[in-house]
Amino acid sequence: MKKTISFFTILAVIGILFSCASGGKKPTIANLDTAIQQASKEINDTLPAGTKVALLNFSSESDVFSDYVIEEMSIALVKGKKLIVVDRKEIDLIRKEMNFQMSGEVSDESAQKIGIMLGAQSIISGSLVNMGETYRFRTKAINVNSAAIETSSSISVGNDPQIKHLLSQSKKTSTPQATVVQGGTKVVPTQNQPNTPVTPSTLTPQAYKIGDTGPAGGIIFYDKGNNSGGWRYLEAAPMGAEFQAVWSVRDIRVDNTKASIGYGKQNTNYIVETFKQTAGEWDSAPLKINDLVFNGFNDWFLPSRDELDQMYGTLKRKNIGDFRNEIYWSSTESREGWDYQQGVYVQNFKDGTISLVSPYGGGKASNRYCVRPIRQVTGPTGTARSSTDVTGGTTDKSSLDKGNIGIGTILGILVLGGIFAYMRWGPSPARVY
Repeated sequence: MKKTISFFTILAVIGILFSCASGGKKPTIANLDTAIQQASKEINDTLPAGTKVALLNFSSESDVFSDYVIEEMSIALVKGKKLIVVDRKEIDLIRKEMNFQMSGEVSDESAQKIGIMLGAQSIISGSLVNMGETYRFRTKAINVNSAAIETSSSISVGNDPQIKHLLSQSKKTSTPQATVVQGGTKVVPTQNQPNTPVTPSTLTPQAYKIGDTGPAGGIIFYDKGNNSGGWRYLEAAPMGAEFQAVWSVRDIRVDNTKASIGYGKQNTNYIVETFKQTAGEWDSAPLKINDLVFNGFNDWFLPSRDELDQMYGTLKRKNIGDFRNEIYWSSTESREGWDYQQGVYVQNFKDGTISLVSPYGGGKASNRYCVRPIRQVTGPTGTARSSTDVTGGTTDKSSLDKGNIGIGTILGILVLGGIFAYMRWGPSPARVY
């Protein structure tokens, strides 16, 4: 009897176990929008109130999919009214500087550096992992200071029509990305662009007019009329090369920089050599622009005060070049003037106002202003400007080349030049474009 009871007992237990196994619940499969909301809630509930967060990247097979996830998570976190979310425009600027895509992988170390540049306390990233019939939607928040993972989530999502549609989409780009490299040159080609660096020496010099597209894809904004010094034109980089940075991380003072047109490159080289003697200046505008490669060119520099002003007058005032209504750095630092003011010259591209950022109080180290790189362009030999010049005049350069100039003209030029120099001496010079 004991054996019989024991046998049936065993059968009953096996039956119960089989029933539980066959009747157990399957893992919950969420749709994409539900996964985004769940992940956002986890981040919002875990991080302390007032934490400044940056949604850096989401790794997937499609940049369109990644953009959608980041934008929806950003909206969800903003609606939570607990965390401070970094504006996507600021992240896009850093993304262009460091050449990474929203859909690509970013190491935790790089995420930390980017977080510091953005002034964020936490960096949020994620990925979509193909599991066969389903996907894993994973997110994590990394503390910028300690690199510790503050929270993470992993959610199963189905391969539904929404996900299939987003993954099948991709943005088509034809403009090479700006790449910041340390101690070398790197060109990142697009799908249709060969990985062949373009250097000024490989190009045949040609004549340009103000407003023409330059050899690096930028805009010609100045023509001095001859190739003295090895260059004739100044080219402003396209908007894609623009970035924001402090002028000096450690608020270093640099003497002997010049304000006139033609000195931006010399200023930048001098500043770079000065900064390289001090550790920690890697995030400064002069070093970033010195390491910049855009459209295959690596000879960009920070414009001098007058070059910046010329760019404002020739391009920004005519709504050319996609400039912002914000403050831009120059490479000119003044230690004395007629009013004994000191600091780095900046220009507000909203109204053209030129002013000085004081060296006192850490102004050069705390203000992240815009930087629009420029470069010098060589013109063809044996030509001179004979059309309307950059100041809007109609000087015929051919008459100067032939020596057909009277004493009255010379005196007029000297007088006008003296007046112009006097007007440009102060921190807010009067300009004629």
